[in-house]
Amino acid sequence: MNIRKMIYLIVGCISLALGALGAIMPLLPAFPFLLLATCCFAKSSDRLHQWFTQTKLYQNNLESYVQGKGMSWKTKIRVMVIVTLLMAVGFVMMSRVPIGRIVLAGVWLFHMIYFVFGIKTLKEGTQEPLYAWSRKLVIEGMQCEHCAKRLESAFHQNGQIKAEVNFKNKMATIYAQERIKDEVILQIVQQAGFVGQMS
Repeated sequence: MNIRKMIYLIVGCISLALGALGAIMPLLPAFPFLLLATCCFAKSSDRLHQWFTQTKLYQNNLESYVQGKGMSWKTKIRVMVIVTLLMAVGFVMMSRVPIGRIVLAGVWLFHMIYFVFGIKTLKEGTQEPLYAWSRKLVIEGMQCEHCAKRLESAFHQNGQIKAEVNFKNKMATIYAQERIKDEVILQIVQQAGFVGQMS
């Protein structure tokens, strides 16, 4: 393991620990730490990333956001209140640093706008079911974004599988309630006209 991956791994583990504390302590925000842990694990260890995405901690706090579904107003308000309280403490401590206060106010305003307008709001009770299992694979043969959409549609026809295909990275992430055999996944990819390789 190179130094860069080692740093990502260490930061990811620290973020995971803080996020886990934030899940049970009301004054510590869990969401940003868990999101950082997800990104760090994805860049350092596929095995650790796959394990983390299958935990209840990830599913309850991050999965709906990562899958592009959004957040409920209740979750948004909780995050915004915590961010506001933490930044309010910093604002008070910077009483003699007016520039610092201006920067902090700008950061706070950006967070508020992002959570209100940048993240899709889900109505309570209408969230899509979370997926307990996920798998990543490399896709060869895609020539354009249309190819990625076509492969996603091929997976969705199964009825029990959700797929997110990234044309730029040539990667596909498969989600399901239960484990899907590699042979089944690769067969769907092949029938769609592409070649898949488990990562």
